[in-house]
Amino acid sequence: MESPSHCSLSPTLTAQITPVITKEEYPSKDVEANTTRNADNSPQPLGTIRKMAILIVLCSAQFFDIFNAVSTIIALPQISDDLHFAGGALQWVVTAYTLTFAAFLLFAGRLSDIYHPKPVFCFGYVMVGILSILCGVSVQPIMLIVFRAIQGIGAALTFPSALAMIAQYFPLEKEKNRAFAIFGACGAVGNVLGFIIGGVLTAKASWHWIFYVVGIIVTPFSVLSFFALPKQIIKAPAERRKLDWQGVVALAGGLILFVYGISDGNDAGWNRPQIIVTLIFSVIFIIGFFFIERTVREPAVPPRIWTTHNFLPLFLYCWSIYWYLNGVEVQLIEIFQDLWGWSALSSALHCIPIGVVGGIGTNIAGAIANYFPRRVLLIGGQVLMAVSVVLYALADTPDKYWSHVLPAMIIGMLGISTGYVGANIFIMGGAAKGEEGVIGAMMNTAFQLGATVGLASE
Repeated sequence: MESPSHCSLSPTLTAQITPVITKEEYPSKDVEANTTRNADNSPQPLGTIRKMAILIVLCSAQFFDIFNAVSTIIALPQISDDLHFAGGALQWVVTAYTLTFAAFLLFAGRLSDIYHPKPVFCFGYVMVGILSILCGVSVQPIMLIVFRAIQGIGAALTFPSALAMIAQYFPLEKEKNRAFAIFGACGAVGNVLGFIIGGVLTAKASWHWIFYVVGIIVTPFSVLSFFALPKQIIKAPAERRKLDWQGVVALAGGLILFVYGISDGNDAGWNRPQIIVTLIFSVIFIIGFFFIERTVREPAVPPRIWTTHNFLPLFLYCWSIYWYLNGVEVQLIEIFQDLWGWSALSSALHCIPIGVVGGIGTNIAGAIANYFPRRVLLIGGQVLMAVSVVLYALADTPDKYWSHVLPAMIIGMLGISTGYVGANIFIMGGAAKGEEGVIGAMMNTAFQLGATVGLASE
């Protein structure tokens, strides 16, 4: 039996045993403080009402992240006319947001794992609200693009931290699957209302009010989230892992250069020297990221992650989800307004099925996930998306909306919902304790990269 000085004493044990301890054997004040802090901050069981409140807060961030992107898409033609965007620059209103979202997800996930998801989430949520108001007051293209880019960083902070808290506070498998499905469904609802409210505000007021509405709602709600979420467990400095700044900077730099190179090359031509140099440096940065992760003591993305739980193929799979979704939405809005001559409001109303079916589909996928193998969800999602693409390609005139476009929306969004929920459950279900944040960050980096590269390559 070890001596008392080497034991971890709980109040119960000290009540049962009163050992004889010499002066040298008394625990130090630091040990007592750490023991007390750990005891005070140990996770407490959460009731149903508290869990509902937590899920509402986390899902609201998902809702506004998607609402922010979709409502902006519907207003792109009006933004272009008002701020006089140069050719090819307009897409950066959307791309700047999704690019920084993708580039800083890893940073956000690592912060969540090192400290706690709650402060990361709350700070990011406040950023989304404040930057939305700043986007609304923009009077020049560069102002709007810069504010959108910074807003994307705030959104990035909310995403992996929300996923990590869902994984922590909903430990039972069925409960967790349901929570992830609701999380995805709120994104679908944000998609629907983004089209509707974005279309109404653009047609009846101005595009500025799309951002004002988000800022007015999100800013106070983000402050309330600090009190609604459970008190975080404060880790002692010795328990905290270090932030891999080199790896985070290398990955963010590589992704930004890569997307910028693709976007600019698609508009100005691939044979320009600056495009070639930009893409070369992006590859160097990304290779440097993998080298750094193999050499640092505490990597942002431990190399073992790529070879466990089918993570690499799932990471590549996630690219296709938002590549399809954002690409379809942007192209539909451009076709509806520029080619078919529909108004912003009419275009928005015709896109409502995308969000409605997405919301229903994620709930269905979350329910059937308990009864079907995960691979069935993943493969089924891809098949449905492929079928919808064929239908979209055959819709060349407005009269084919009901016969081709609407069925394509329904089939495609069922595929998106199935694939999204399947990927979330597959990846987050295999995450090791303490790595939920970085796993969630990498998964959603793949989602956002798909959206960003898809938009940049159009």
